[in-house]
Amino acid sequence: MSNENNSPGKDFLDSAKLNCQAKIKDATAKINLYLEHPVGIGDHPNITDEILKAAEQGAHAQDLLRFLNENWNEL
Repeated sequence: MSNENNSPGKDFLDSAKLNCQAKIKDATAKINLYLEHPVGIGDHPNITDEILKAAEQGAHAQDLLRFLNENWNEL
């Protein structure tokens, strides 16, 4: 979806931001699944650890996205 006004650098930055947003959405979906249907998750015996793992992944992606936005939001 390259635009004539976009530089390749802007495309890479947009891609990085979208990747972070997808990881945040994935982590949120996992946590919501564990909270709403804990009985249906038979292959995850320790749901608390799975929630913490998803939260760490989401928080890391959120930190990266914040960093990118704070430093390169002008592009």
